[in-house]
Amino acid sequence: MPDEQPDPRSPRQGRGADNGGLPTSTGNPSLAMPMPPGGFPGVFVGEPVPPRPQRSLSSMLFLTMFFFFMSQNGGNQVPLGTIGPDGEIRERVTELSLLRHHVKEYEGYINGTGNWTEPPPPSILASSLVPARFDHSDVVTRGDTFYPNITGWYRRAMAHPVDLLVEQVDRSDSFFRGIPLPAVNESGSWNQTLANELRGEFDWMSVTSWDLRGIVERSIVPEREERKTIAPNDDSEKALGNSENLVALEPTWAWVRGLLTVGTPNTSLEYKFYGLHHIANGTYELFSLHESQRVDIRNIPTLYPAHHTETVQIVLAELKKELQIQEDSLLLTDVRPEEPSVTKCPLLIHLSLPPLPPGVRLEDVLQYDNELSNPTGLLLSLKKPPTYWQGVGLGGVIVGDQCGFVAGLDRGRGVPLDDFWRKTVNYAAYATLSQLVVLFLLVGQMERTRTPSTLAKVSLWTIVLIALSDSWIFSAHLVTGVISDNRTSLPMLVPGFAALCTAIVFGPRYAVLLHRIQAPERIIARPPRRRAASTAASASGDALGDDSDEETEPPMPWTDRVGNLLSTYPGLKWLGAVALMFIFAQIALMPSVIPFVLFAMQSIWVPQIYRNARRGSNGALGHAFIIGTSIGRLALPLYALACPENVFFIDNADWVWAMVLWQVVQIAVLLAQDRFGPAFFLPKRFAPAEGYDYHPLLPAPDAENALEGRGEIPAETTCSICMEEVNTHPDPADGPLLNLNARRSYAVAPCHHLFHTKCLQQWMAVKTICPLCKRPLPPL
Repeated sequence: MPDEQPDPRSPRQGRGADNGGLPTSTGNPSLAMPMPPGGFPGVFVGEPVPPRPQRSLSSMLFLTMFFFFMSQNGGNQVPLGTIGPDGEIRERVTELSLLRHHVKEYEGYINGTGNWTEPPPPSILASSLVPARFDHSDVVTRGDTFYPNITGWYRRAMAHPVDLLVEQVDRSDSFFRGIPLPAVNESGSWNQTLANELRGEFDWMSVTSWDLRGIVERSIVPEREERKTIAPNDDSEKALGNSENLVALEPTWAWVRGLLTVGTPNTSLEYKFYGLHHIANGTYELFSLHESQRVDIRNIPTLYPAHHTETVQIVLAELKKELQIQEDSLLLTDVRPEEPSVTKCPLLIHLSLPPLPPGVRLEDVLQYDNELSNPTGLLLSLKKPPTYWQGVGLGGVIVGDQCGFVAGLDRGRGVPLDDFWRKTVNYAAYATLSQLVVLFLLVGQMERTRTPSTLAKVSLWTIVLIALSDSWIFSAHLVTGVISDNRTSLPMLVPGFAALCTAIVFGPRYAVLLHRIQAPERIIARPPRRRAASTAASASGDALGDDSDEETEPPMPWTDRVGNLLSTYPGLKWLGAVALMFIFAQIALMPSVIPFVLFAMQSIWVPQIYRNARRGSNGALGHAFIIGTSIGRLALPLYALACPENVFFIDNADWVWAMVLWQVVQIAVLLAQDRFGPAFFLPKRFAPAEGYDYHPLLPAPDAENALEGRGEIPAETTCSICMEEVNTHPDPADGPLLNLNARRSYAVAPCHHLFHTKCLQQWMAVKTICPLCKRPLPPL
């Protein structure tokens, strides 16, 4: 008999094992030969062998990812090359290596040991074309003090473009009146081919507006040693004293960066700019390029011929600061190649701040700004100083020297950054209040309609529209709060949470309850079959068959067929809902579609009006719920589209008042349905079948009975619910309208029992049967 092979799942050994020829196992486990425990460390005699430990899946994944990233040139190792847009292989350049190269070149230029050469000064300086009202060259003589900074936004500024390539330059514009504008195409250095290439397809002469967005200023305070590099003939030293006194004074320079939006009636462009603010005379010199291009800040000192040495040191310090940021970063980003754009005109921007008005001290302005940025509760006690855009305001000139145009800039309106934070927090409180009003009113409406009879009156689609509107509001505030990542992020999440409670918690719960109560109404009743006569003919065509009647079903409307299909396959409902949500998300934020989306969101009462008219019911929704919800729904659109100083920077739209009117019309129709009947506005042929009239005109009391005429004999005028008297005979002198009101005070059921209308309404909110005879009652 061949040797028995050992079972890997059993501690027994098979025959033929190297055990001195002795059997080690029998069929009975109790008679098994015990093995020395030394052969199996950690295993007791008779115990099963523990399974082999499994490798950790997470450890394997970690090691795999570690070696993968190491093999993909992780860490600070840079790949040797990359593929260009035309398929060529070129050396890969990172932001860090490029900055190191720029710093090395610029240091060599300053020390006179490098090969980099500063570009020549512009052929036209923007500061040379500034009108007199924005010219502050004589600041030393006048001794003016200027606003410290414009950190924030500067919006809705008017543009005054002038083309310098025409034979006769137009000087009729009031902005440049009295300013000699040069004809750049007459100079020997003019390059018309380059100008056409830089201008591209953009029409600079149609520019009408300029917006400065995200302006960030950072004051530059030089150290005592660095102050020795300031040229002794600088205007800053003349205005503020010698270099020894500069230590105790405010900084004279500020580094500026931001975005510039150039607007035409049909399109807009985004530019990014960098430059310096000379605080001593309130002027800005900025260098700007299209957002697809890289701005070389080493061009900025060419805009300051009188402060060249000082500005060179400032630019070098900024380059080193940016280099330090890149070196401290854990990620190495590649230099982005320039993308195609409609224009590549470089812009030279000169801006001039107005001086402080007489009687306004710089200390008061700084104290007010500091209270906005670091609130201590003294804001209301401080007098708000005039803003820099009032009066003459901020103005300047933009020069496209290589493209042959200039443009004036004035009449804008600023939004300081700290003021913007304060307004954003105020908006968050305003939005939270409006959403809480909607939430509490919805909860009150749910408590008001707790019985099947009252739930049957409420339109399901009205509640669905309210929940969808709140879900959109929640999404908008959530995205804004998360993406902004600043001090207003948490306040913006509060109204989003209130909208979430309506959209996710209470709204769907109310909608599901209405759906269950109103489910019997949606059962499609099949029409009765019709009997049609048919004649069966024989195969030979002879009329040998006898007539027989067959039952035929009439064709079902397509709406009923769709309803049956959705009822048979409930998954199609969810698939359709997901598809609608996806389509809505794609088109809801398109500028041309937003008005229609808002009008749809404000049409929440249309389904309720339709249900009231179709079922002949009224009083489904409380008046406080209708009016309060409408106000809460209009609060946010009115702020965004009607408030000129909204934090979303949305221009005012006149059509928002049409939306308000549409909401008022819906409210008026709902209230009129409660007053004059559910179908009062429909023609007779479209009106539903008239329901039972609970307020008939009762016959006058018997004139021969004097006691009954004076009301001393009630004659069944007691309410069957509250057991109090019911006035069923109004005074004829009150007129027809007052008589109608008096008739509505009583209600006569089909079983001829008399009630107060209010008593019967309260009773039917719980049960729809007569409290006396238990007969069913039609809707009141």
